[in-house]
Amino acid sequence: MDQEEEYLKKRFIDLSKRAEDKNIVTFSNFLNLNELNIFHQISKELYSSFQVFGGYDFAERQLVAFIPDALYYVWEYPIDTLSLTPTHSKFAESLTHRDVLGALLNLGIKREMLGDILFPDHSIAVFCISSVSDYVIEQCSKIRHTNVTVKRMQTADFDYQPKFVEKEGIVSSLRLDTIIADICKLPRSAAQKIISEGNAFINAKKMQQNTYHCQHGDILSVRHVGKFQIETTDYVTKKGRIRYRYKIYS
Repeated sequence: MDQEEEYLKKRFIDLSKRAEDKNIVTFSNFLNLNELNIFHQISKELYSSFQVFGGYDFAERQLVAFIPDALYYVWEYPIDTLSLTPTHSKFAESLTHRDVLGALLNLGIKREMLGDILFPDHSIAVFCISSVSDYVIEQCSKIRHTNVTVKRMQTADFDYQPKFVEKEGIVSSLRLDTIIADICKLPRSAAQKIISEGNAFINAKKMQQNTYHCQHGDILSVRHVGKFQIETTDYVTKKGRIRYRYKIYS
């Protein structure tokens, strides 16, 4: 276990203990898939109950709310949703996730303060910790060469349905290494390396076992490649191979 992982585990336990001792809800910052995996490893050691949320139902980056058992008040997640729109749409560039993230990090904002960055209906939505939202609104005026206007949205009113590209595959089994090899068009040995190096996640939990068999509805995330939803079928070819479907988050 490296020092960063050990620190994270202690931090989660401390936040949980503080929530229970002071009878208040405490929060982590936004966690990536690997950090969420570390959190789930120690969930049974917590002093309080917990919930995870990233601002919308399909969020990849999420924060943890540590909730004391004797809670007596209504609480909300400290998440703001910001809308970034070109000031002059006629002159706007086609911006990417990297462009938006780079502009925000250049303001001095740490990545852990930022959640997912989405592009619904040709607009840009950014989830962030509430304490930095005013700063982003005031300071973020340009992304690359495009002038932008930043406004706060009602997170509760944000409705986002991810877009998918649907595909089909035929594999010898639903083992994780076999599925990754098929989806990513890689040799099975390369898929096994992805798994052994901790770059494959099922439902936000790191999977380092090649022998895991994918289930219907599993969300597979491959770091630096993409996110996929697995859909199993009952169809088996005459040669005993399995037909399945998967959705690529686009």
